Amino acid sequence: MLKEALAYRRRNWSLIPMMMDTKRPAQRWKPFQSRQAHENTIRRWFGNGSNFGIGVVFGAVSGGLASRDFDTIASYGLWAAEHPDLAETLMTVETRRGRHVYCQAAPGSLHAVRQALGKVGGTGAIAVEDGELRADVGCYSVLPPSKHPSGFVYRWIQPPGDGSLPTIDLLDAGFVSLTHATERTEVYGDDRGQQRLPKITDAIDECSIESAIARALPTGPGQRHRQVFKLARALKAIPALVDADPRDLKPLVRQWHKAALPFITTSAFEETWIDFLKAWPNVRFPLGSDSMAELLAKVLQMDPPEVARQYEQAELRLLVSLCRELQRAAGEGPFYLACRTAGRWLDVDHSTANRWLFLLVRDGVLAEVSKGGPQTKKASRYRFLVDDGQS
Repeated sequence: MLKEALAYRRRNWSLIPMMMDTKRPAQRWKPFQSRQAHENTIRRWFGNGSNFGIGVVFGAVSGGLASRDFDTIASYGLWAAEHPDLAETLMTVETRRGRHVYCQAAPGSLHAVRQALGKVGGTGAIAVEDGELRADVGCYSVLPPSKHPSGFVYRWIQPPGDGSLPTIDLLDAGFVSLTHATERTEVYGDDRGQQRLPKITDAIDECSIESAIARALPTGPGQRHRQVFKLARALKAIPALVDADPRDLKPLVRQWHKAALPFITTSAFEETWIDFLKAWPNVRFPLGSDSMAELLAKVLQMDPPEVARQYEQAELRLLVSLCRELQRAAGEGPFYLACRTAGRWLDVDHSTANRWLFLLVRDGVLAEVSKGGPQTKKASRYRFLVDDGQS
């Protein structure tokens, strides 16, 4: 922590100690809005095993430092898709829910922002629709490697370089939308003809929509298909959308696609839309539901698939049924299953469950897509291979 704090100080940033259980300064911080702490003070704050997090004060005292705080990964993704050059070059911190993007504010650009928003003469952070713009001495933020009260550790995903920060016009960078209150509509064409589709979130908590999209965003290439299915599950978890016509959800799917573009290789929206239309009717467990308990209760009431009848042990036949339902819940993608989890379900030890999963793979009932374990900290992923003709 001390090493990082000293590196930040060498960047000419004004630092303050943070009590991370409350995310508040650990002492009076007004003096450090106009002057930087001495190096000896930095060493006292962050050395000797201190539990303080590192805070930075924005504005002139830190050389014009500014930051755009995106509350969700979805809102960051939308911005990054519109400003890919900036997203690739500006220092960026991964937060528990979103991203912090850092730059040096161009002279006069903060005043231009306040003027455009009708907030001339104000100080501190500027609240926007999906976070905050911090570019004034009256506000601060937390820097890596501070630890959030939840246990999440802030980290750089676009780390500081050796040189000075890029000087950016805050308006040109798209950090503040001057039309964010304008209601958005979507034009679509299908068997109901060309018409205007009202914003689907009119009767739904906007935070629920943003949360559903954020929870389903990919983190890299090769995840689009699986994460579209997760998006369908996340939207199904919103009570008002459970029985929605998927065509009415097209604006939300387009919003997800736009936010996901920095992380996926498929740029055509139509491919994402096709995957969603296929996924929506196949969602059996909304995201966040007690799906495993529900699945087990359901399987116990079902006849096992024909392929399970080759096995003598009732618990093994039950495992085959469980795998079939896990595959149905996962749609066309693979499903996760750890041998310890399977053992708890079947009331057998995990070694026995592991042997049975091995057997199902060798018998062609399952395919092991990826192997989990303590090293990966993930469960193994399987695909159920037998089509028993049941939908």
